[in-house]
Amino acid sequence: YIHMVDGLTGKAKTSMEISTYVASSACIDGDYAYVGDYDGRFSAVDLLGQKVSWTFENKQSNLPFIGSPALIGNHVFIGNRDKYVYCLNKKSGELVWKYNTGGRVDASPVVVGNRLLTASMRGDLFLLDRKTGKPLWTYELGTAVNSNPAVVNNRIYVAGDDGRIYCLGKK
Repeated sequence: YIHMVDGLTGKAKTSMEISTYVASSACIDGDYAYVGDYDGRFSAVDLLGQKVSWTFENKQSNLPFIGSPALIGNHVFIGNRDKYVYCLNKKSGELVWKYNTGGRVDASPVVVGNRLLTASMRGDLFLLDRKTGKPLWTYELGTAVNSNPAVVNNRIYVAGDDGRIYCLGKK
C-alpha cells in the first residue's frame, strides 16, 4: 500500500494498493511517487489519479528493490538485489542505462552533481557518470554496505557491516 497523509495534520487521507511489500521510502516528485517492491517491480504512481502510471521490472530475476530511489531532472535512479543500478526515464519508465555492481544493491543511490554514488553488498563504492552509467571510479571497502552513502564537504561517508564508519576524501 501507499498511504497518503496530510502533511499538516498527520491524518490519513487515503490508501492505495500498489503491490506487495515495500521496504523503502517513496521518492515524491510533484504528483508522483516512485517506489520499488519486494517482487522486483519499480513503479511511478500518480497520487492524484491514484493509479500506477508505469512499472519497470527485470523479468529475468524479479529480485527486490530495497533502497529508496534518487531523482533528478528526467531520471530516476534505483539499485536492486539483481546487482544492477538502473537509470530510468521518470515519465515513461524506459531504461536509460544499467550498471552491474557485482553485488546486491540495498543502499539508496546519491546524486552528486553529474555523478551518482552507490554501494554494493559486495563491499564496493561506485561513482558513476549519471548520464551514461559509466564508472568514474570504484573503491573496495572490504565489507558489505547496505547503508546509504552521504557526501559532505567533498567527503564520502558510509557505514560498513563491520560496524565501522568510513570517510573517503582529501585530508
